[in-house]
Amino acid sequence: MERVRRSFKGGWHDNTVASLLLIRVLLFAATLHLRADSLLIDGSETNQIIDGFGVNAAYYAWTNNDLKPVIDGLVDEAGMTLFRVVFNNGWEAINDNSDSTQMDWAYYNSIYSSPECEKLWGFLGYLNEKGLTNEIMLNFQGPGPDWMGGYFLTPGFEDEWAESVASLVIYARNTRHLQFGLLAPNNEPDSNEGIHVTDARQYVTSLHALAANLDANGLSDIRFVGPDLSSPGILFIPEMMSDPLVASKIAHFGLHSYSPNGDGSHGITDYLTTAGYANRSLWMTEYAVWCDVCEHGSQGTNDWDYFLSTAAYLFGHLYDNASAGLVWEGYDSFYPHHEGWSFWGLFAVDDTDAVPKTYTRRQSFYTLAQVAKFVRPGARRIGADTSLDALAFYHDGLGQLTVVGINHSQQSIDIDGTLENLPAINSLDLYYTTAATNLFHAGSVAVVNDSFSLTVPASCIYTLTGFAPGRPPAPELRITARPGVIALSWDATASGFALESTVDMSDSMSWSVVTNVPVQNAPEATVEVSPVDQQRFFRLRWSP
Repeated sequence: MERVRRSFKGGWHDNTVASLLLIRVLLFAATLHLRADSLLIDGSETNQIIDGFGVNAAYYAWTNNDLKPVIDGLVDEAGMTLFRVVFNNGWEAINDNSDSTQMDWAYYNSIYSSPECEKLWGFLGYLNEKGLTNEIMLNFQGPGPDWMGGYFLTPGFEDEWAESVASLVIYARNTRHLQFGLLAPNNEPDSNEGIHVTDARQYVTSLHALAANLDANGLSDIRFVGPDLSSPGILFIPEMMSDPLVASKIAHFGLHSYSPNGDGSHGITDYLTTAGYANRSLWMTEYAVWCDVCEHGSQGTNDWDYFLSTAAYLFGHLYDNASAGLVWEGYDSFYPHHEGWSFWGLFAVDDTDAVPKTYTRRQSFYTLAQVAKFVRPGARRIGADTSLDALAFYHDGLGQLTVVGINHSQQSIDIDGTLENLPAINSLDLYYTTAATNLFHAGSVAVVNDSFSLTVPASCIYTLTGFAPGRPPAPELRITARPGVIALSWDATASGFALESTVDMSDSMSWSVVTNVPVQNAPEATVEVSPVDQQRFFRLRWSP
């Protein structure tokens, strides 16, 4: 504006030019807002099936009270279904004996009944109370005991390492009757965040010994997630799949990434398909925006860009066909092997010295809930043809369409959407989270002749979700585990739903109806099934 004032002598000219420029700027801004972005949702384009979303969660702060509201919030409010439960290596301080095939249970029972282990059992027990069983993954971090090599697994001690891990799993299952289906036995074995192995061969040797030990002790249903390396890529995967016993135990390939734009998951599912491993899904078992203050500071970040980017990082892995994402971490936690606190949590600890401790939601809790709360396990990612940063999912069992997008602009945007090759949907509910608003329900958007229009706020993550008419939301499926029996219950007033099961969620044709006759105990219907050696998934499917 100073240039304008020098060119025109006199205030009248200055004001006129300033006004004209202001009008031009306003018209330009209006044009940006009025331009509508197109969004074509195509049900005929099918991609990965979603196994779920979740968190890494440390057991250490469990006191039977402090963490219950946190877990309730993660499960009931944010929709998290996967928990990677972090436990510290090194609990077998002295070798039980020199024979890795004979467990000294008097010694192990004394370890596993200690106050430290009671925290883990209480934590897992509460997750079971929340209905989580096969969705729980035990993960071991930090160095091993000195006699085993400490930070580095001494060659020749693979069987002893396997015995140590197997003893904990056997005790948890058989003595404490806790239910879990997944085991991530060695966190980042290529670094000192777990027990470091020399190479892929030693890693596979140790996994083989663990699988054989679990089989010999009647726990052949446990499945592995790995390799969970600190460096993303296909390293260790070919060697894992070349061992028939280890390959039979792999449920999902777990990778870690703290980089943007899906870095760390690019091309992995293409490789798995080409290599013949397409029936195993890709899980990002750790992902987050790298945060120095979270890792080394006295508190975490409260920056909106960071929270929105956390969801954007998840988007990148979903674009790369990851079937699950587990953020680091569910809540701020103390890690004994680091001798310090980590402050990455979706829940921030209010005071590390307080007794009892309380926790407050960071906004990353809400940005990830925009995905996890509405994209339910079993949904399939479908086509979303747009210049927008948006993903679309359709859950055949629920008849639910969900679109999740991020508006990175500092201006609101208008969207014109079209649905193709999908069941008729009459309306979509709009939810969004901004720097000032969390999971705000902005009402419903009408869908007329498979088209809809809406405006979403600046700098936000938004969700559109709706159901096909006549296909109501499925009731919650509650799972209760007792010795020898697994009971699955749901609201019997929600008629038209059938209980189905499969051993392979990636195969949409493998689901079959569970024929056990439900026990009607109004208002609930309950089906009891016996545990089997092979991991099995259950769902309620609308089938009037």
